[in-house]
Amino acid sequence: MFPWTLDNVHLLFVHFPIALFSTGWACDLISVSVKNRSAEDGGWWCLFFGVVSSLLAVGTGFLADRLFGHMSLPFPFFTTHGALQISASVIFLGLLVWRHRTGGGIPAGNGRPLYLAIAGGAVGLLFYGAHLGAQLSGRI
Repeated sequence: MFPWTLDNVHLLFVHFPIALFSTGWACDLISVSVKNRSAEDGGWWCLFFGVVSSLLAVGTGFLADRLFGHMSLPFPFFTTHGALQISASVIFLGLLVWRHRTGGGIPAGNGRPLYLAIAGGAVGLLFYGAHLGAQLSGRI
């Protein structure tokens, strides 16, 4: 009935969180480097919409998993696309909650480098998980 398959629908959604989370982290780094409030606001909105879009990406990922079936064995953790992406999404959700509790800004003081390091690590985890997903679908 539809001209697309479940794995193709998943591909429509996965690029949004990848772009939003990485751009949000870049905005946060710019904000801290040059003390720019607009970049900090941009980082907040990218993080917020990244979390929203990751819900859609993970949801459609479970639909696409019917074709590949890799989530039936999510371990070893660092070799499973779905486990990495869900973990990265949960980390970003935690960062969103942390940031919301500080009024939407990047945490101040000793929490700032920790926040940026966790966000950078989560972006790296997200990119590696995306690479595994491309391999899983035969795109690379």
